[in-house]
Amino acid sequence: MSSLPRVTSSRPSRHRRSTPRAGTATHPIAPSAHGLAPNTGVLASAAWLAARGLVPSERRWHVDIVLDTRDGPAPADDDETTATRFQLEIYAEEWGFRFAHAGRRSWIRITDVPFVHGADEHDLLRQTPPLAKIESLIRRLEQRYGFRLDRRGATVRTNIADGEPVVARWLATL
Repeated sequence: MSSLPRVTSSRPSRHRRSTPRAGTATHPIAPSAHGLAPNTGVLASAAWLAARGLVPSERRWHVDIVLDTRDGPAPADDDETTATRFQLEIYAEEWGFRFAHAGRRSWIRITDVPFVHGADEHDLLRQTPPLAKIESLIRRLEQRYGFRLDRRGATVRTNIADGEPVVARWLATL
């Protein structure tokens, strides 16, 4: 008796794998099993901007926010040795943050995935939240180190027309 070729159905199976097999590549901004990756820099930045109703006229837009503590004089921009400072940098293609406190610093950037840029002396890489929830990290740092960042006195720089007051209102809600 000759063997017959095996016939397979073209109908989708209820037991089909929902995740890629090992060794297969996926696009970094492709949907995951739980939706779009929340830390993908481009998507997170665009969503943050849209949530504030901001529409940039420039293709390469940016929002830079500097939060210092309420107590004491504002440090020089490059003084990370004595200052307590949280900087949030949101760009069209990525976002990230810098944190300096007690002579130590961390700088985390998020393009496709979060990564350390230079140093992570506060061990913040593993604590990096999605951009939409960055306030949770800010509050944890304030509690952990016992300081309060001045949201109302923050420095906001952006190339988005009328963006500073919108960002300032958002900061006041954190």
